Amino acid sequence: MSPEAWSALANWVMAIAAAAGAFAAYIGLNTWKSQSIWQADHELARKALITLYRYRDSLYSVRHPAMRNDETRLDGDDAEHLSADQQRRQGVIVAYTRRWGQHAHAKNELDALLIEADAVWGPELTSLVKPLRDLEHELFVYIVLHLDAHLRIDTDLQKSYREILRTKRDILYDVMSEKDEFRMDFSHHLGAAEDYLRDKLGRSK
Repeated sequence: MSPEAWSALANWVMAIAAAAGAFAAYIGLNTWKSQSIWQADHELARKALITLYRYRDSLYSVRHPAMRNDETRLDGDDAEHLSADQQRRQGVIVAYTRRWGQHAHAKNELDALLIEADAVWGPELTSLVKPLRDLEHELFVYIVLHLDAHLRIDTDLQKSYREILRTKRDILYDVMSEKDEFRMDFSHHLGAAEDYLRDKLGRSK
């Protein structure tokens, strides 16, 4: 083979090797990108599930039928001029205020998580969580109406609040079982969000 032929062959081999190297690098880059996306989705989905479960447990705690002394305790100035019955009523109001304040932490955590999910995945998760937020709002409205109708010291509007309260389903207290209507509704809607997130985890049913 002439020197020119050897040179041409060498150039051809080098070109093939360069093309193969570029192709391998392209495949490797795509694989790395896919793996990175999967890892990011996996971590966000895991974090979202944990956040949703904390949100659920926090909301359930608001409905717990038993109230601890530290929840109903009044500050000295608040209790000073109240009768025993007024102190009891005000203690329940304070307890729900404290419970809702604690729940606000879980709510804010979920809000932040949904912003991140919207940025990464689009609005799907936020749409799936909306029924849970609707249940949260329903509970908040019912608690406010209940306190205004039965426990506020200013009784001028109590009759009107009681009439409104009768039009609502009673979800104030958790019966502490899976037959609880509020729990059943919450679990049903939570299941749709769980399925979506478990698919992101690669653990779909």
